[in-house]
Amino acid sequence: MRHGVKNKKLGVNAQHKRAILRALTTSILEKGMETDQNKRYVRTTLHKAKLVRGAVERMITYAKKGDLSARREAARFVMDPKVLQDLFNTIGPRYANRNGGYTRVLKLGPNRAGDAAEMALIGLVEDEIVAKAKKAAEPAKADAAVDMVEGEGKSAN
Repeated sequence: MRHGVKNKKLGVNAQHKRAILRALTTSILEKGMETDQNKRYVRTTLHKAKLVRGAVERMITYAKKGDLSARREAARFVMDPKVLQDLFNTIGPRYANRNGGYTRVLKLGPNRAGDAAEMALIGLVEDEIVAKAKKAAEPAKADAAVDMVEGEGKSAN
């Protein structure tokens, strides 16, 4: 029995799974540097996208640290030296003010023909962090309801 084991297997052995994760991570970071907004996502299966999300976020966290130890840790995983350089020079500073949540997984519509695998797009988030404003409409509605109740009470007397 596999009690407490929560690793995704992907139907391949450990070395193949690591190679898939390294290749997808490198590809996502490379696509994150594209200037065209439509080319910034990688199309893959939903399970691979959810699995690689943690690896990509870990690489960006290393890039935010920016020290030699973090660069060496990222170099063990990212396959392309140019992507590694871009990761530390542009992607890391871009997300300096964001605490996690660097990636977005978008589910695609119909499943893949052939094996009916759920497909998804995964890419880096480009939106700026904006604090949500409190809604002012709710207190106005409450004030209007109080006015109506007070008005009804006066007319009944």
